Amino acid sequence: MYLNKVKIGAFKVANAFIIGICGVTSFSNLIFSIFLITSEKIEKSFTAIILILIILFLMSVKIGIIIWRAILIHRLSKCRIYNSLLEEDHDGIIAYSSIASMIGRPEANVIKDIMWLIKEKILINVTCGVSALRVDLLAGENEFIRVVCPTCGAQSVIRKNGGGKCDHCGTFMRLKENQNV
Repeated sequence: MYLNKVKIGAFKVANAFIIGICGVTSFSNLIFSIFLITSEKIEKSFTAIILILIILFLMSVKIGIIIWRAILIHRLSKCRIYNSLLEEDHDGIIAYSSIASMIGRPEANVIKDIMWLIKEKILINVTCGVSALRVDLLAGENEFIRVVCPTCGAQSVIRKNGGGKCDHCGTFMRLKENQNV
């Protein structure tokens, strides 16, 4: 509900393309460098050494790009965790400290991840505050409704197109699994 699936798909395609191009060209640079170093016909002149150093520098830059994009993919992988926490929210405000304790990460990392996901427009309908996230409640789509918990039978209030935890036993519920009271 809070994920921009089009943006996630485009991000994954772009990452795959960048990592693929950098990986293939780095491998070909490595093969060419090994050929230059082991070739007996090529004179080991100053120019050949400079050429090898330039090729190895370019290869290390591309490997750096691959590592950078892999880190971004890792950060993107957390968006589904944050989305599920946002869907469970009852009042529209979630403290960063609560999110950090729920997922077992330092609060500073949680804030950094969430700010990046919002800046990249991967998480939508969410606003960063000083100490908490504000979850935008959109009229019609995110109305709260009362449901019966399938585990314990207690009544709880959850988002219409999201979900929530039972206030009594903690079971996560979605509207499809429950009936309105």
